[in-house]
Amino acid sequence: MKVFFVNPLAGTGRGHAHFLRDWCGGESPTSVIYPPLEIASTAALLRQNGIQVSLLDANALHLDNSVVLRLIQAEQPDFLGFPSAWGSIKYDLDLARMVKNALPQVRIVIWGPNVSVMPDIALDPGNVDYVILGEPEFTFLNLLKGDLSENLAYSKDGKLALCKRSLRMDLDALPFAARELLPNARYRSVLVKNNPFTLMMTSRGCPYHCEFCQAQIWFQDKLRFRSTSNIIEEIRRIVEIHHIPQIIFRDLTLTVNRKHIMSICGQIIKHNLRFSWRCFSCVDTVDKELLDMMHKAGCNQISYGIESGSQAVLDQSGKGITLEQSREAVRLTKNAGIEACCNFMLGMRGDTKQTIQQTIDFALELDPDLAQFQVAVPVYATEFYDACFGAKRLLSAQALRWYNTELVNPGFTCGFLNGRLRAAYTRFYFRLPVIARHVRRSVCNGNAREAFSTLVGLLKGLLTPHKR
Repeated sequence: MKVFFVNPLAGTGRGHAHFLRDWCGGESPTSVIYPPLEIASTAALLRQNGIQVSLLDANALHLDNSVVLRLIQAEQPDFLGFPSAWGSIKYDLDLARMVKNALPQVRIVIWGPNVSVMPDIALDPGNVDYVILGEPEFTFLNLLKGDLSENLAYSKDGKLALCKRSLRMDLDALPFAARELLPNARYRSVLVKNNPFTLMMTSRGCPYHCEFCQAQIWFQDKLRFRSTSNIIEEIRRIVEIHHIPQIIFRDLTLTVNRKHIMSICGQIIKHNLRFSWRCFSCVDTVDKELLDMMHKAGCNQISYGIESGSQAVLDQSGKGITLEQSREAVRLTKNAGIEACCNFMLGMRGDTKQTIQQTIDFALELDPDLAQFQVAVPVYATEFYDACFGAKRLLSAQALRWYNTELVNPGFTCGFLNGRLRAAYTRFYFRLPVIARHVRRSVCNGNAREAFSTLVGLLKGLLTPHKR
């Protein structure tokens, strides 16, 4: 049996887009290319079970669907598997159609948060054979063994067959991602200290229930942790075998279990593993001792979801944090010698023109090393979406995009929110001290190329007129 995995590129030429095709299914700047962690993890599991696997990261190599089709035809696999993202579905289904027309015997398997809650959008055209609901690894392996009992959707006798959802609790049972199948030198970002980088997870799931987040589509309220020894061994292989100098931990909140992360940091220090790393955290889960330990273990940047400068909006969102906690976390992080990256959303439920201005002002007050602003997108199957649109499904290709989307809080227009987005970026970054800081940072990190590409993209976004 032969399986071909592909991480597709969405679009062609200058019109292409990059997507992070994992639990979030989000859209990333074209200057940032992330490795497909879950594909590499699934590939490793299949290889461990004696299955022949090929993996093509067309996204990183900038190969469009026509080139991908030729490579699949050359391989003649039995199964083709690839992930989808919210805004990439049109291109993903185009690839499925092209492959099915050319190789009707190939069984096509697709997964992603979008098709997990809407499997019919992938199955109805008739080119996709199976949709994996949620995490792909063990479900893909079971599918190859003929087990269709869990985490699958498929067409049966002209009707949609939906299997029960189930999560694998023992994460140590997964082999380490098959990074040897990836073009590791291609994964670069202006955000990190050292390029190239890779992704890794020490846990899966999230205990928080923010109304705008789609994480529970994937993780179903289950928080699971890998053992410290298992994590350290994977880090050792990344650093010593693959020679990758930077890790981005994709855990939703790496610091949610203080004892766990302290143990990991202690073992990194004990084994003298030299690498830099970035993670995602929540402002109510850090303290001085923890941050000092993380910095000693190589942490150079923490990304916090601040979201809003209005306490009322935060309370309504279910975020469960206070403005004062955000202030303290950013202060402690910077004092520990770790860069603070703060993320903000404009147009959340409960937002007004005044609270959006408060959010922009709050970003300036916090003055983190990096700030990322985004128009709040009501992602389907979240409470935010239900509050905005009820049971109605809005599935146009542009509505599913995260950048320049048509899908926003109906209390605002796209034009207004995109205008506020431009204002936020302009006010935050176009200050002489901030410009000087980022020039120094880019030179010190050797990221001048990535920084220039990101700046060009930012300027293009600020100067490009937006709809409505």
